[in-house]
Amino acid sequence: MKTLLAILALGLGCGAALAQDPRPVRPIVGIGLTYGGETLAEVTYNNGWTEKIKSGGLFVAHAGAEFRLGDLVDLQATVGYHVDSSDARNGGLRFSRYPVDVIALFRVAPQFRLGFGFQHVNSAKLAGSGDLDNIAVDYKSATGGLVEGEYLFWPGFGVKVRGVSLKYRPSDGGQRVDGSHLGVLLNYYFW
Repeated sequence: MKTLLAILALGLGCGAALAQDPRPVRPIVGIGLTYGGETLAEVTYNNGWTEKIKSGGLFVAHAGAEFRLGDLVDLQATVGYHVDSSDARNGGLRFSRYPVDVIALFRVAPQFRLGFGFQHVNSAKLAGSGDLDNIAVDYKSATGGLVEGEYLFWPGFGVKVRGVSLKYRPSDGGQRVDGSHLGVLLNYYFW
């Protein structure tokens, strides 16, 4: 947390010293795929095919804003929906959560930025439906660090490669679950 505060203070200092962009705030939307974490459950279909629900997978969508702090530093804040699921006619299983990301991005080349920040996850839940409706595990809120690199193809479109390190603890006090993951995200920045 001290590191994040130092990064934010550095960014604010740089922002005061550098010329301001006429568009200091830009809305963002994005989607991505993630992989990692522990296997929370394994679903076996009638045909013998199996599918794993992972604590770091699979699909994420987010929206938020980017705040221009200067020519070299931006601050992003987004709220998202992250889910890994398996569905069939007779039921399904879903691990869903709502991440809030705060990231300081540093421009290291005209089209490349490095980001450091944190992810706070709310309402993480493993829930079954249909034949699997007896499965229900709620998790406490979790916070972890993140590091990412972003390549901007043009000012309105970027591709990110991200690593997140965090652990979930069931609300009933059970064993911690590693939710660390890697992801590739596509962001669209509105002008």
